[in-house]
Amino acid sequence: MTARAHSALLDRPLSLDAAHAFVRDPAAGAVVVFTGLVRSHAEGRDVSGLSYEAYRSVAEDRLAALAAELGARDGIVAVWLEHRLGNLDVSEPSVVVAVSGAHRPDAFAVCREGIDTLKAEVPIWKREHWVTGGSHWPGTD
Repeated sequence: MTARAHSALLDRPLSLDAAHAFVRDPAAGAVVVFTGLVRSHAEGRDVSGLSYEAYRSVAEDRLAALAAELGARDGIVAVWLEHRLGNLDVSEPSVVVAVSGAHRPDAFAVCREGIDTLKAEVPIWKREHWVTGGSHWPGTD
């Protein structure tokens, strides 16, 4: 049985409540939610916020395929993948991965695989904005 799957790139704040509500199910004994937040520092410098950009059509297709792939794992009931685009302030959620499964080991493993694969394979780029002015695209220096 293939799990329910949701994926989206959003230009508005992400909802942890919506993620949890989507994956919660009577067949699930575990719900794991990972939330990536904008941190206040990077590379030893203070950060005022981040900007995210994506190759939108490719990123949406890859995100949907990833959600479906993860949902096909044994014991998984539902998968939620959302990533923010645009400008985000420190402490704002930038990504939410939620997974429900019959048992916690499966839910934890699939959630971890979800965020790791999303970061490695979905064409989304971040720009760090320094408190002192200026910005930086990590991985381009």
